Amino acid sequence: MAYQTSTPTPILYQNEAKTLTLLDVPTSIAHAQGTMDYPCNDQIHASPPLQTPYPSTEPKTEKAKANVLRTKTPSDADIAFPEALLQQGLREVAENWLSDWCLPRRTAPLIPERRDKKRKADNDIDQVSSTQYEKSVDSSTAGLQASEVEIEEEHSTLSSQKEPFLAIPESEISSRSIKEPLILSSETTSKAYTSSIQIITNRLVCNPYPTPLFLQCLGASYKTPPNANFLLSKISEPTAPTFSMAALTMYPTSSASAGPGQFDFALLDPPWENRSVRRSARYDTMRESDPMGVLRAMLGQHIAPGALVACWITNKASVRDTAMESFQTWDVQLIEEWAWLKTTVDGLPITQIDGLWRKPYELLLLGRKGSDEAQGSESDIRRRLIVAVPDLHSRKPHLKALIEPMLPKTCRALEIFARHLTAEWWSWGDEILRYNWEGHWYTHEPRVN
Repeated sequence: MAYQTSTPTPILYQNEAKTLTLLDVPTSIAHAQGTMDYPCNDQIHASPPLQTPYPSTEPKTEKAKANVLRTKTPSDADIAFPEALLQQGLREVAENWLSDWCLPRRTAPLIPERRDKKRKADNDIDQVSSTQYEKSVDSSTAGLQASEVEIEEEHSTLSSQKEPFLAIPESEISSRSIKEPLILSSETTSKAYTSSIQIITNRLVCNPYPTPLFLQCLGASYKTPPNANFLLSKISEPTAPTFSMAALTMYPTSSASAGPGQFDFALLDPPWENRSVRRSARYDTMRESDPMGVLRAMLGQHIAPGALVACWITNKASVRDTAMESFQTWDVQLIEEWAWLKTTVDGLPITQIDGLWRKPYELLLLGRKGSDEAQGSESDIRRRLIVAVPDLHSRKPHLKALIEPMLPKTCRALEIFARHLTAEWWSWGDEILRYNWEGHWYTHEPRVN
């Protein structure tokens, strides 16, 4: 089987040193659903691309700025990515890319979620009536104004169809039972697993085929990419042994680069605590649980010598300290720091680069286990910049196209806290099937036999 055409590459521009990349976020997710032999041609429904930067909420006077700085504690201090690199990256992309800074998007109608009546002044920039959401259209250029997109990014959901809710049963959250892996087939995915989510919870589920399969669960269909494996569970102390046993079951022997049960790459996107997430109640954060504590205790044994580990962090110093503490526990040394700079379709940062309230970028720490590459000063750490127009809230660029050239040819890759599956990778978390629900996808071309 094969699709008739291949998915467009998510990389729109990249310099020769590969330290600067203009990336399309929805296409990066679609691209990660396929392989070279069986590429994914479907488009994931996305939010309208941002047309103008958000309205400024920065202090208007030096006195007001000083007051803001005075209220910040050391743990609340922001981590700054070198401003010169950000500005240089914007100039270079502008000189080499003369079109919109994202590809055409397949958008769906949006509805605002219920919001608190009282809001902090620094976030009270998105007061807009729900009727304005009707401006969302299926177009590469039409979009919402800045304040509307702020709501869209933080307080709205795709509503073309009702999204199913895959709630992990309470009995499974604290379960310590080890289940046999569930190997999918074309027959089982069309007939079984329609009555109870318990069948796929806390259990390694594998698609051993080089083509996608569709998993039926509670009346909904979920696309499982080629050779993808996943463990749908809360990341907690009781479920950690399930992951360890599953990894050893799938990888009982050593590969050329990893030992039994070990991975060559691990990507983490922890649910760090922040005010925006608390308001929208989209997912549990570190306030409700401490999955990083669980991972700190057990993940090191599954990271192969020389493996790469990447972790998304917020701009808070306390969050970086927590991530670096985990790296140290796993014997992972920081070698690179990446920034995802969010822009409009015309290449303008979504907020001031040096803003106090909100930075227009997110950071990714990249380390290598057992490495002495960056044992010197901060200047020894290599920095890379990803430039991309943002999509739905918390939906990040998928790194498959950027990271796999840095990995062994036949690598074992793992994503933790994932919200969608990836072809030929493992995924572990309680929302890993969220964006693999068929309702989130637009079938661009029919499959052919």
